[in-house]
Amino acid sequence: MKAVQAFTLIELLVVIAIIAILAALLLPALASAKERGYRAACKNNLHAQGIALQIYSQDFNNKLPDLRYAPYTTTPPKAFGNWPWDISTNFTSTMIDNGDSQNVFYCPSYAAFNCSNTWYFSTTFRILGYVYLIPGAGMNAGGKSEAPYWKTNVMGTIALPPASAAVVVDAVIRDTGTGSYSKISVGGLPASITQRTSHLKGPLPAGGNELFEDAHVEWVPFQVMYNNGNPQNFFGDDPVFVF
Repeated sequence: MKAVQAFTLIELLVVIAIIAILAALLLPALASAKERGYRAACKNNLHAQGIALQIYSQDFNNKLPDLRYAPYTTTPPKAFGNWPWDISTNFTSTMIDNGDSQNVFYCPSYAAFNCSNTWYFSTTFRILGYVYLIPGAGMNAGGKSEAPYWKTNVMGTIALPPASAAVVVDAVIRDTGTGSYSKISVGGLPASITQRTSHLKGPLPAGGNELFEDAHVEWVPFQVMYNNGNPQNFFGDDPVFVF
């Protein structure tokens, strides 16, 4: 009878080792491609918000929404929420009326933040996935005035032209106690929901997309953000929002 040929144990181990090496080489490339896809989807989200803001401004004398006043708050001139991503439910309703949907308010690079606990955080405001540089956003953050960060609610009448004036940016946040960008310890959400920077590269942010007044969106690397006035360029002291 003919002997049955089969792989030896050593041959099997060699094949498994080769597969493991190839997988280790391929996984970083796949992760990088996945993140590039998230960045592109994030850019689309912000562009959609930019179009909605443009439509809004055309109906309201070329002005951006001012979240310190009605219909965005019932206690003018005080906005709802403490952080610059705590945004009036009336604001998101207005944006949705102008073509947006819930999903565009959350960065796809951290899709888990788009959930019931954030969208329905309060009857008066939601916790969104982006930072808003419009009047009233983050009014009380750390007891610090927001005036250095938003300029005016009138489109195109600030020191910067619309193509250079950011109005919505990716969340790049640092816990002042631990220095972590991947876990923020304050906020009021359930412990199962981590508040963190959207686009991470290891323990540090990769950067973020920024929406400008003219509705175009740019990717800004973290080093550019960090050196663009940090630590002055933030809302409050805990956590630090870098943009």
